[in-house]
Amino acid sequence: MRSVRQLHRDESGSISLATVFALLLLTMLLGMVINVGRQVDNKLKLQNAADSATYSGGVVLARGMNSLAFTNHMLSETFALTAIMREARDRHAEPLVPPILAAWDSIGPVLGRSGFPKFDQLGAVIPQKTAAEKQMVTAYGNWIAASSEIVLPVLESILANEEIPKLQRQIVAVTPGLAQTAAASVANRNTGRPSPRDRSRGPIIGVLWRTIVDPVGGASEPVASTLPAVDPTVDQAYLQQAIAERSSYATRYLNQWNAELMGPFDQYAKMSQFAGLWRGFTCGQLQQLFEQYPNANLPHLIRQPTPPGDANDLLVRNQRLEQDYMFVGVAYRPKVRSTMPRLFADSLVSDNEAFAQGLLFVPRSRPVDLRPDPNEPGRWIAYYSISPPGWDLWNENWSFQLVPATAASVATILQTHPQTPAAAGTNLRLPNLQSANWQDVLRVTTH
Repeated sequence: MRSVRQLHRDESGSISLATVFALLLLTMLLGMVINVGRQVDNKLKLQNAADSATYSGGVVLARGMNSLAFTNHMLSETFALTAIMREARDRHAEPLVPPILAAWDSIGPVLGRSGFPKFDQLGAVIPQKTAAEKQMVTAYGNWIAASSEIVLPVLESILANEEIPKLQRQIVAVTPGLAQTAAASVANRNTGRPSPRDRSRGPIIGVLWRTIVDPVGGASEPVASTLPAVDPTVDQAYLQQAIAERSSYATRYLNQWNAELMGPFDQYAKMSQFAGLWRGFTCGQLQQLFEQYPNANLPHLIRQPTPPGDANDLLVRNQRLEQDYMFVGVAYRPKVRSTMPRLFADSLVSDNEAFAQGLLFVPRSRPVDLRPDPNEPGRWIAYYSISPPGWDLWNENWSFQLVPATAASVATILQTHPQTPAAAGTNLRLPNLQSANWQDVLRVTTH
């Protein structure tokens, strides 16, 4: 009876009850911390995957543009070399040299009897000079003719079979698939080593999108390729421009080759006039090549973007830039499974996504070094990188960089299922953003 009266005063075991509640609270806090940590880790991995996938795919596209520019130059130089080797084979200029040198030989004695000391000396040395120049022309003719026997059949075959335009068409066709593969592979690597709990989610899926809401290498390729390039043999609107640019660059390369080949004749064999004759005949050979291939072996050109409008209008220019040179990379992965799901319910219905945007562009020339002026002490001179500014397919300086994700089509891209090999067979649950516009997306993006 006494023990019953003292029961309400007995405090033994109270610590155990407090410990139970404390452990329960700590367990709940631990679950919350784990959920937050996993969500943050997932977000960082997805964003890193989106950034790296976008950049990697964009670099492949930039290399594709540089490859087209390189092959355009190679095509023009092939025309120039073929003209040179044809003249080396035909040797039109060489037979015209002996009469010219013979005229100098005939005037030598006349100069020797002129009575002027300077001319008298010329009369004695002219025959020696003409003999040396004749020997020089013959040696050059034999050497270049022997070279032509080996090189000319290869050059003629390249032009006859249109090997370089075929290569360019393959570059345009294959590069988008390579860019998509690069984006998917890099995104996959950002998955890291998932924990056993996360393995069921699968790897991160990376997709590179065009701003016209079609994956790079997707259904729009036959209509307007990812690389903003045009084959003028297919689109006749570019034909005359391609012919003019091929003529300009081939002539430029011919002049450069002739400057190297004719340098010794310009300096040491001016009496023979061989340098001028050679240049004239090689130009004629080049014109014959242009006539032989009037609408074939044409360089690819940069695509004139749409929509049409005033090129000086800023809005039109931005639309053109976004349509052909902007790309959006998206990283997908099934959403994180919550720890203690009954206590910490995940209200997000769709799977996890992160995105980034990149720009295919030609960089401007920029200062790369600062050196003292040797002619003016105390003054410094800035040295700039050599980078032609033109956005065309003769420029081999195409590059890619990440930019703020401001494309108006981002919201549509995020809710469109990607039809790419990396996403094939996946059942991604995408968000419903029909009521959101691109300005709403800008409010939540980290880019």
